[in-house]
Amino acid sequence: MHGVSNGEKQRELVKVKRYGKSIALQVVNFVGVLETPCRTRIEILPKIAAEVYEPKIARMTLLKMLAKVENLKLEEFKQTQLQLMKQPIYELLIAYFLKIVSKLLRQGLRSEYQRVERESSYLKGQLQVSKQIRQRPGRRNLFHVSHDIYNANRAENRLIHSSLKQVLKWSRTSANQRLARELLFMFDGIELSSNYSYDFRLWKNDRSLAHYRILKPWCELILSYQSPVAMVGKHDGLSFLFPMEQLFERYVAKQLRNQLPATLKLKEQVSSHCLTKHKEKDWFRLKPDIVVYNKSQVVTVMDTKWKLLDASLDSKKNKYNLSQSDMYQLFAYGDKYLNGQGNLYLIYPQNASFEEPLNHFEYKSNLRLYVVPYDLETDSCPIKW
Repeated sequence: MHGVSNGEKQRELVKVKRYGKSIALQVVNFVGVLETPCRTRIEILPKIAAEVYEPKIARMTLLKMLAKVENLKLEEFKQTQLQLMKQPIYELLIAYFLKIVSKLLRQGLRSEYQRVERESSYLKGQLQVSKQIRQRPGRRNLFHVSHDIYNANRAENRLIHSSLKQVLKWSRTSANQRLARELLFMFDGIELSSNYSYDFRLWKNDRSLAHYRILKPWCELILSYQSPVAMVGKHDGLSFLFPMEQLFERYVAKQLRNQLPATLKLKEQVSSHCLTKHKEKDWFRLKPDIVVYNKSQVVTVMDTKWKLLDASLDSKKNKYNLSQSDMYQLFAYGDKYLNGQGNLYLIYPQNASFEEPLNHFEYKSNLRLYVVPYDLETDSCPIKW
């Protein structure tokens, strides 16, 4: 089974793996929901512990990360509401989307003036003289006119209407289905969007539409305008998948940006250096996940990896489950971005087997690599600024 992620080449989603005496399917670093052609829905949650696996905690962590990365407002999902986490992830997201659409309707749908051109039996607005002159015989009693009408059939409302239609297809709980139908009734006079990308470009952010702002990222997510993963093939079932490496990378970057001292600045996916030159051209561009600057001076370079380390595997053979290619990669970053002097960081998710930073790795006397855990529960990370 394959997917395509944000313009990338085809990626493997599931691979066959032997599990004891049985054959199992393993999802390759994706989280979310996948619907098979037989309409079976599989919820894929992040593995954030090496031993005891608690779906409610994993579901809450995933919601928190999605909310931060996709700019979704999910204030209600607190640790004190773990009973909510018994529901599938997509039903929780649908329920919250429906709730904010309900709030929007209480505040009122916005209308706008729209220019229309039509044939009319009476003069209204502006007569289109050139079309009127070419009017066919037998229709001379009709006038070609253009005028403004004031209605709610605007881009923002069309996109919300289309999103409601989509979540009604996805949802399986009676409560979500009932509320979606009630809300769709309120959009009865509004067309569905026929061109998502065009309507998103028309979405306005002026003061009169302030209460619409919270809904835009939800509509983008639901309508796959910024599709995390699109499935290859004819099956059009629910596919709500996120590459976990990218989700972790973007989440950590956003959280660290909020924790930075005021004098420092964080940039993601910087690509200002290359590994080598060939025929006077730069080859093999180096693109670290995170670069921290003090004005124009690079302070440190970081990479995030979605992988469970084990601090007890401290032998030369096991190497804590670290990848040799990652170590080479960080050395290249340090050599090019830090001129061979400074501190580098590799950030992994914290788990029961990796709760404290490892002893630092020394590439050379003035270039060190720190391998540190990121606590997804408390959003703490032992980085020295």
